[in-house]
Amino acid sequence: MLRMMGLTIAMLFLAGCGKMVELANQTRTVAAPREEVFARMFGDDSAFTGLPLVTNGGSSRLYELVVEKQDPLWAQIAPKERPEAYKVKFAVAMEIPREAHMIYSVDDGALSTGLKFTFDELAPDRTRVAFTLDELTGHDTAGLAVNTAKLREIARDALKKLDDFEEVQDPA
Repeated sequence: MLRMMGLTIAMLFLAGCGKMVELANQTRTVAAPREEVFARMFGDDSAFTGLPLVTNGGSSRLYELVVEKQDPLWAQIAPKERPEAYKVKFAVAMEIPREAHMIYSVDDGALSTGLKFTFDELAPDRTRVAFTLDELTGHDTAGLAVNTAKLREIARDALKKLDDFEEVQDPA
């Protein structure tokens, strides 16, 4: 499961390059408590179940998958735009139940991007979930761009987990 998730994330992050397109924050408000919404998206039944967990036992958690050049998975994960790369890291940092940040990094930050979800409690029974894309950063980003369409697709798939909740229209 760990390898399949890593391969899926890698393909989504690395598929295609194009001009960076500005992405306005996209949100969804549902009629449910924040803790329940967070659990639905990132709880025990989520895609991150079974990943190695580094935690202090509190509400901050970090899931990481690191693939290095000598790993048998390297051929499937290696970034085609950087043939000299030696390490790819996929991480999910959570501050439960306030945010979840998915991070993709090549060669210890030579290039990095990600997708961040924030959970705002509007009322005890209303939660707004918003996602934003991280800009491509690092010292080796020349000529590269983030495939924002794929990142938005990942975000939409995550937001689909909220379909069981009643959606609430935000006041204008």
